[in-house]
Amino acid sequence: MSIQYVEQLGSRTISRTGDSFTASRTFLVYKDSQTSTLSATQAVNYSGGVSFSDSHPEIGSIYADSFTVSPVADRRSTYLVVWNYAEPQDEEDAGGDDDQHDDETDNTSIDPDDDGGILDPPTGGEQEQGAGGVIGDDGVSEDEPSGDDPNTTRQFNGVSITTGLALVDGFVAGATIPSDGAEVETAIADGTVVHEGGEPVTIPVPTTEISLSETYWGAYFYFDDVQTKAGKRNKYSFLGFDAGSVIFKGMSVQRQDYDKWDVTYTFAWDAWSHMRQVPKRTEDGDTDWNDDDPATLDIFFKQPFPDTISFSFAP
Repeated sequence: MSIQYVEQLGSRTISRTGDSFTASRTFLVYKDSQTSTLSATQAVNYSGGVSFSDSHPEIGSIYADSFTVSPVADRRSTYLVVWNYAEPQDEEDAGGDDDQHDDETDNTSIDPDDDGGILDPPTGGEQEQGAGGVIGDDGVSEDEPSGDDPNTTRQFNGVSITTGLALVDGFVAGATIPSDGAEVETAIADGTVVHEGGEPVTIPVPTTEISLSETYWGAYFYFDDVQTKAGKRNKYSFLGFDAGSVIFKGMSVQRQDYDKWDVTYTFAWDAWSHMRQVPKRTEDGDTDWNDDDPATLDIFFKQPFPDTISFSFAP
């Protein structure tokens, strides 16, 4: 099906300041099909639409030099594209003698060497700008993740952090937590024994709840198996927290519009790396006291969440 690129009736504006003119035109861009989708890039780059440096149809001395594109809330795969026109002030401006847009193949290509050529903030997404450029990439490779870094980050909309305490059964206070929260076969060798005859006492363990939120645009939302990562700990350092100390609790998705999704990822940090203390027991389940005088009891750290993964899927 074909793309419809329709200028909205009465949308043209023309302004004059001294001897200089500026203007704008607004277009409704959509596909005449209910089953196919249209991206913002396709809407802006439609071959029958406006391009950078096109002259205004009524005032030939001003040229298209900027645009904004936004989705229409109540229509699927439909966008409003507003083009702004102005007179060239420098040779490299649209319509100037050395027009910087002359060599561009479309309206979303950006010259990575142009410090001012910023279309959108860096997204940290999977796509890096190639020869043709991608919308949402500012063309500055230094601030984009490589994709190989297990701690890849990307722009997100919101963050919520709540600190607190977990009151857990404990036998030894101040014990050293095993590296990365991984179980070891040896008993706890340091700290202060606080249990009473093999019965645990309550020990406060510092915790932190972290929520990261972002907005996803598109007609469909893909889980990419994120749901299978719940209940697993961070394989690498995450947001400054040590490896193994943060667990991914899950993700919530709310559809706010036909192509707008609010996504929130929830994590939990635990000062004990989510490990808990247990005493050595006999085959019958009784506490297995050592034959010391006085008798002692071996205490071990156990990890109920043994699996670790990269949290590169998170914002």
